[in-house]
Amino acid sequence: MATLRAIYDPESGNNPVRIDTQDELDEFVDRVHAYGADHDHPPVVEFTVEHDPWTSPVLYAGIGRDHGFVQELPPGGVARATAGNPQATGTATYDLQGHEHPVPTEQEVPLSTIRVALSAYLAGNGVIPSDQPELRPLDHPQP
Repeated sequence: MATLRAIYDPESGNNPVRIDTQDELDEFVDRVHAYGADHDHPPVVEFTVEHDPWTSPVLYAGIGRDHGFVQELPPGGVARATAGNPQATGTATYDLQGHEHPVPTEQEVPLSTIRVALSAYLAGNGVIPSDQPELRPLDHPQP
């Protein structure tokens, strides 16, 4: 398992949280979920691999009241995102370190799907398997 570094401080992007275990990941997601339930725009968490932040994929995970998204941005690779309702149109607004972050509503999925993708990232040492059903390739990467 990788050691993850997670940032969701909406004011400054400072104060990264270190995540070493599945239990720590679950507790962190619960904490961000509780924080986001009280805000109009749910927070986006930036996840990187602590020992290798430049060559491992970066994940952005929006964690809302009952849904959110995951976007994977691998260096030099194909970006992927969660696949929600393909008929959904428009965008949802999330909070990425104090800035509005529009996300296509077709990427929004239940919180349980977000947890599966984040667990795969942790267990895979910062690499989510290419056949992970929760993610699909993007034609136009986000952030």
